[in-house]
Amino acid sequence: MPKIFFYQLQNLELLVENGNPRGGSAVQTLVWMEAFHELGYEVFQSRLENDHRKLLPEFSWVKTIQIYHPKKNKKRLTWFTHRFPSIYRAIKNSNCDILYISIPNWTTFFLGLICLRLKVKQIVRVANDNILDERINLTHSKINAFFMLLGFKTCYLILAQNEFQFNNLKKNYPNKRINKIFNPIIINKKHLNNKLNFQGYIGWVANFRYQKNLSLLFDIAVKLKNENFKIAGVELFPLDIETEDCLLKLKKLQNVNFVGNIPRKEIFSFFSEAKFLLNTSRYEGFSNTFLEAMMTGTPILSTGNVNPDGIIDTFGLGYIYNDENDLKQILNGISETEYLQKSKNCIEYVKNNHDHLFLGKKLLDFLKE
Repeated sequence: MPKIFFYQLQNLELLVENGNPRGGSAVQTLVWMEAFHELGYEVFQSRLENDHRKLLPEFSWVKTIQIYHPKKNKKRLTWFTHRFPSIYRAIKNSNCDILYISIPNWTTFFLGLICLRLKVKQIVRVANDNILDERINLTHSKINAFFMLLGFKTCYLILAQNEFQFNNLKKNYPNKRINKIFNPIIINKKHLNNKLNFQGYIGWVANFRYQKNLSLLFDIAVKLKNENFKIAGVELFPLDIETEDCLLKLKKLQNVNFVGNIPRKEIFSFFSEAKFLLNTSRYEGFSNTFLEAMMTGTPILSTGNVNPDGIIDTFGLGYIYNDENDLKQILNGISETEYLQKSKNCIEYVKNNHDHLFLGKKLLDFLKE
């Protein structure tokens, strides 16, 4: 049986009792894990040596492997004296065929060297658009960015989420194996229900940080006083000044309700009761919230910054707005008939393009080429 090793520690938070999942990459990775499992792979997930939490019963098919102890040998070069040697042994002992990296960082390059040594195929998934142009300097140190981008040269395959990522990768790494493949989702028929009327709140789902642009969210909530907003998410510390300030202002608005971190099992219920999913992000790759909303027939409101490959306007999945004034004008002009058609479009699109097994087979076919 072939084996795949998922390296990112954040993934484990979705698999264990009392987990604390944060971020869309872990959600996306879990669906890939399900796909590979159903397609006959033995699935491994990393964990720290001092993490003894039990797996949830529904994930008993995942085998966890300890990669290193975070408190041992805490010296200046601990990554090279303790952690990388421990990771090397873990990957070797797993006898895996593939190592999957959900979020590239400076360690990606050194993990790539380990994979080359062990003849393991390292797949690196590009998590966000911002690491492929000058914006990388806003979120990563020079040394982190240098080794992360160097890691693209040592890996076996780079996965892009959209055309922007694919084209930039092809330009910078012309001889590298690169594939564009959309995010997968498990299609559950019980959630595939068209909207019956043009009612509900406007939902916003993300962890609170600069990327998610709570400044624009505040401006929209102020402008659309007659709309109710439900905001799902939690702070990511350290909290940037802009986000902290906007959170304080948002909490004072009477039409805004903070609902906290929504458990994975309840996210579809949240979207099924929403009129729209609102996205205000400055950048994304391919947001998992888009797929979750579309599963429930919930159209999307987003700026042109986050419209992967133009799918929202091309397939009629919602509306693209420029600012809060533009959005208000758009919402005032929507008929119920038009809205209900958008809802139907969402369900058809996600069924036809994002099924986890269809995309899993597509990825495996590419690996076999």
